[in-house]
Amino acid sequence: MFKNLLTSLFLASLLLAGPAIAQDKIPWTELSLEERQILRSVESQWDELSGERQQRLRRGANRWEQMRPEERQEAISQQRRFQNLSQQQRQQINDRFRRFNSLSPEQQRRVRNMQRRFRNLPEAQQEELRQRYQQQIDALQRENRIQREAGQEIRDSRRRVQQMLRQNNPNN
Repeated sequence: MFKNLLTSLFLASLLLAGPAIAQDKIPWTELSLEERQILRSVESQWDELSGERQQRLRRGANRWEQMRPEERQEAISQQRRFQNLSQQQRQQINDRFRRFNSLSPEQQRRVRNMQRRFRNLPEAQQEELRQRYQQQIDALQRENRIQREAGQEIRDSRRRVQQMLRQNNPNN
């Protein structure tokens, strides 16, 4: 499952990544016939899309045109797997995608290189790294929970002290 999520995230980054440049809107009629065929599902919304979104869709259509049939089939399979995920899982992937796109090009390059190295590891090492990562996440979550609980105890103590002070204040 984790491997599929990573692959989905990587595919989404390939299809939608690119420099986020403020662009002028593109008239539908300016698209090539092939681009219009690929993007026909958004034709009715095209004029309402931002110029940046239009540019990203156009780049995605151009990448789609250049894909080999087996690459297209894999992209379709990835999209189906994504659509079959729960809303929470899709939201997590979308959040990760947004965070990735907010990185500098250098940071994105480093993430891609790390992902490439991870995929080239033997399955046993990948699983070991996943387990270590999950242990770190679990530890951080425990630490956050302890901090929240400690903060609540402090707030409760302050409230009790303030209550006692009000009760013992002769001016009340």
